[in-house]
Amino acid sequence: MPAVSPAPSPAPVTAVVQPFDLAAASRLLGQASFGAGKAEVVRVQAMGASAWVEEQLALPRGQGQVEWLRAQGYEAGSFATANTHANYAIWRAFLTRPDQLRQRMVYALSQIMVVAIPGITTPWPAFAAARFLDILDEHAFGRFRALLEAVTLSPAMGVYLSMRGSQKADATGRQPDENYAREVMQLFTIGLQLLNPDGTLRLVNGAPVDAYEADDVSGLARVFTGWDYVSGAGIDDTTPVRAITAMAPVASRHETGAKSFLGVTIPAGTSGPASLAIALDTLAAHPNVGPFISRQLIQRLVCANPSPAYVGRVAAVFANNGAGVRGDLRAVLKALLLDPEARSPASAEGGGKLREPVLRFAQWARAFGVSSPSGRWALGSLSDPATRLGQSPLQSSSVFNFYRPGYVPPGTTLAAAGLVSPEMQIATETSVAGYLNFMQTAISSTTTLAGSDLRPDYTAWLPLAGDPAALVAELNLVLAADQLGAAAVATVASALAAMPAGTDAQRLNRVRAAVLLVMACPEYLVQK
Repeated sequence: MPAVSPAPSPAPVTAVVQPFDLAAASRLLGQASFGAGKAEVVRVQAMGASAWVEEQLALPRGQGQVEWLRAQGYEAGSFATANTHANYAIWRAFLTRPDQLRQRMVYALSQIMVVAIPGITTPWPAFAAARFLDILDEHAFGRFRALLEAVTLSPAMGVYLSMRGSQKADATGRQPDENYAREVMQLFTIGLQLLNPDGTLRLVNGAPVDAYEADDVSGLARVFTGWDYVSGAGIDDTTPVRAITAMAPVASRHETGAKSFLGVTIPAGTSGPASLAIALDTLAAHPNVGPFISRQLIQRLVCANPSPAYVGRVAAVFANNGAGVRGDLRAVLKALLLDPEARSPASAEGGGKLREPVLRFAQWARAFGVSSPSGRWALGSLSDPATRLGQSPLQSSSVFNFYRPGYVPPGTTLAAAGLVSPEMQIATETSVAGYLNFMQTAISSTTTLAGSDLRPDYTAWLPLAGDPAALVAELNLVLAADQLGAAAVATVASALAAMPAGTDAQRLNRVRAAVLLVMACPEYLVQK
């Protein structure tokens, strides 16, 4: 009988929880929001971590992406093939909606269940992308199984991973498309190899075990046949109805023979919707899902290298929220953010993570009250690494996201220590310089930013401009949760002191320079 490695027992919690001072409040906001000003940091500190998380979980959903596009007039026929305004809707939500934790969860889920706007090759692509994000928004605090079904049947995903229009095999040699079947297992649910409950690899005779085989992919692909755009009287490409409505079954195209995968066999004659339900039930119930998804959510919100004990505690909540419910994402988020490892200073080797460019930009926008006087939020993709951020929501180059969860920067001390740093995969010489140049433009913008009318407001910061040390201290708190050390603070303050500050314009320039210098510090870029 093969020797199977047992799942380790969760280690005792030894992390020392940080006193919930202003720095701790800022740190929580860095993990669970897109950013905030000083007043919000003070408010959250007075509330406490648990109360703030509960408040966020209870907030009603803000205006949805599709609803906003319609309100802006993008349902006009002239926009049927355009996709740029999908970016406007995304930035508007991420930079303005009060339900910040929900929006961070939307962004995290969009990096696990990946759809990229350029790959949505269908009429009304902006609406298809908007509806996909609305699905993530609607299910962000719901059940994982319901999220999985909504994502599976979304037109955006149907087009992006070619499940839409997949048909049963026929005498000509046509075979069901296997793309979605492969990725829904590899990326959205169970991963490539079997896991212990704490996310470590399950070993048999010292070797990892594949979570699925080629026959599982082909069997599952047969389940995903016979789904296409909704049809009916008055439904055509002159409106975005097809792009925002869940795909519908087409019985004549569905494989009605027996379908086997992951140890389950769906009997011959089972309908498309019934087959889909069995398949998604099977995937959602797989023991890998809890640790596989929990670890990635921790990586997106808290740290790149969570301990197995941390993953195990969160995965246990995924398995059972305390009331017998599996896949309760609300409970998972709460456990993830309030865990002692999340609320402790990440001073140990491997603690924290590199702030990804989207989060740096969004934090700046939120901290300094960026507004769009026109209400259009006309900021497009920021993906160009040479001139912009090198990253933009729903703009990854493939279904594998901007970076891999297990990416190890080659030839680094991280690699030598056996640690991962997903975000380092997009940190190149070009993108680092591009980020600084773009942020310099953004921070100093008075009329337009990358073709938009986004404008920051530094009014509240001008009184601090005459005191470089006080200005840097406040920025250190709001942007970096007091992570900048004494040497970095002194260097920035010294540079600011060399700048004139006798006029309003000079004081504004000093504030802008301070913001840029802080956001360029390595101790800011690495979120602890």
